[in-house]
Amino acid sequence: MKYLSWIITLPITVIVVIFAISNLHEVAFGFWPLEGTFSLELYIAILLTFVVGFVCGGVVLWFSAGKVRRRARKAEFEAVGLKRENASLKQQASREAATQAHKSAAAASGGTAPLQIGASPSQTQAASASSDTAAARLTGT
Repeated sequence: MKYLSWIITLPITVIVVIFAISNLHEVAFGFWPLEGTFSLELYIAILLTFVVGFVCGGVVLWFSAGKVRRRARKAEFEAVGLKRENASLKQQASREAATQAHKSAAAASGGTAPLQIGASPSQTQAASASSDTAAARLTGT
């Protein structure tokens, strides 16, 4: 991308320099309602016209894109809120799943399943399943 910028900028700079060197004549300018004139070199007047046009176009574009920027800020704010809500719902769902797994493991083993602190729900279920099979072997059922 940097090379593309140089490929475009360098020829434009060369053209502007050649234009400036070729148009060194002074031109008198006057504005109709005002009295008096002033003189500038032709290349300065033309380049100044381009710069003023560029700035005015940028200002118009900035104001016209105001609604789009406002909608983008609003959408970003909503996205952040939805991400927070999603994270809290995931935490709540994992807590409920862990509680449900612990309750089902306790119910399946007759309430004698050992409590594993820090164990994931799948580890708790595996522990209760192994205690169920061990109890079945002892009772012969």
